[in-house]
Amino acid sequence: MAHMTTTTRVYRIDVDYFSGGDLFESDTISFHIKDGADIWTAAYLAAEGSTYFDLRIPDLSYSFSFVPSFPDEPDPASPAGGLKPVCRDCGCDMLACDASARWDVQRQVWAISGVYDCTFCDLCNAESDDLARWVPAGDLTPFDRFTAALADALSSPELAFDSMFHLFCVDHALTHTVEDARAEWIEAAARRSCANGADRLAGGGGDHA
Repeated sequence: MAHMTTTTRVYRIDVDYFSGGDLFESDTISFHIKDGADIWTAAYLAAEGSTYFDLRIPDLSYSFSFVPSFPDEPDPASPAGGLKPVCRDCGCDMLACDASARWDVQRQVWAISGVYDCTFCDLCNAESDDLARWVPAGDLTPFDRFTAALADALSSPELAFDSMFHLFCVDHALTHTVEDARAEWIEAAARRSCANGADRLAGGGGDHA
């Protein structure tokens, strides 16, 4: 019986760590990755595994670049469209951070003066200082896939842009299968239709003896 072999490669990244925008340390990190795995996610995890990635550091941030294995080897292709944070627990990108604002007298507006480490997920209610994981901005989250699959199951792709449908998916994405959510949506739509019909009859009741 033939055995499948898995190839792994070693990558290196140069990472700069910042506090409030000021560089405080640099590090070169090596990590292994199997063929077919997401190299960018592995690089972010490697950068955040460094001893310099300490959430107690004020306004912590970092940036990195790949170190080519050979002088003429290009960097892995950067994810198109930038990056976005997703929840470490459920993969949703509906995250919020605590922040402070101070009144800007010259601009006459409240201006953000600081963003804190604590991050909250609107979908699964997880909360942590290290909740966010960074992925390419174009990546579909599990919530995106659930919403699209449910709209497709209802033969109504336009529902993906409906605010009521979005709230429905927020309430059902983590607890229901697409088929169960489809049945509940149809049932709820039928109840709304009956209620609207009753309201119309009640409104026109004065025309009948």
